[in-house]
Amino acid sequence: MSSKADDKTFGTAEQSEPVSRADFERALRFVNSSHVDVHDMLLRLAAQVVALTDELVRRIDHVEPQPAQAGTPARDVNGTVEESVVEAVPETLAKIRAAEIRHTPRVWLELDPTDKYATSGPDVPCAELIHICQSRCCKLQFPLSTRDLDEGVIRWDYGKPYMIRQRASDGKCVHNDPSTHFCTVHAQRPAVCRKYDCRTDARIWADYDKRILATAPIAEPSDPTFDLMERVQQRANAVLIEDAAVYGAFPEETPRVGPAPSDGTRMHPRRPPSAL
Repeated sequence: MSSKADDKTFGTAEQSEPVSRADFERALRFVNSSHVDVHDMLLRLAAQVVALTDELVRRIDHVEPQPAQAGTPARDVNGTVEESVVEAVPETLAKIRAAEIRHTPRVWLELDPTDKYATSGPDVPCAELIHICQSRCCKLQFPLSTRDLDEGVIRWDYGKPYMIRQRASDGKCVHNDPSTHFCTVHAQRPAVCRKYDCRTDARIWADYDKRILATAPIAEPSDPTFDLMERVQQRANAVLIEDAAVYGAFPEETPRVGPAPSDGTRMHPRRPPSAL
């Protein structure tokens, strides 16, 4: 409430006032999370259709199943079909998601579920190597975590959420110093950077012991060695963490003084709440 002697108005803002990067990115995160929710519902529906089709084909072709035994919860044909489909959906859905990762990765929202401040990595002598490699690892692409997004220090690519943002000029992370090649946000660096070991990466070194760099351009492996099903589960965990952060409270950090409403209306200090 305001007093007669106080002409401040809290919580208002000019229509033309620029939106902060924090507010803008929160809005984008909400849109991205909503997209994931809708996309996930479509995939679940697709899994149900595939599972139902497979079950009906098996029955029509008399391949399986045998008639349900009397006394079982699914005594009739419809009940048996329904239970079979419900049982088959999780595995079918996981296979659809794994196929999507491999063949249409652009539709996936990438997130790292790792707690970066609980992550430790190998003791790579970066200071000794950087004059040779010139931070070649900073050209690698990787997803950020919800912690990175909440902190607002590490930048991400708005067109490929939530991949690390890179420069067009040299392809390196935007936080890399182009003159010294060192990271300028080392204390807030993502989990991937904390646990990464370049010494065994053929994209960086042709021969690490002899300090011979790889000559081929940086590129993602054409045949990833990660287990697709494991990646599906990791992403599901990351999405849950992100949803909790995005849909949670996002209060103003401090009281915000803004302009008075254009019509001059104000809350009278003695006006009872029932009269509002």
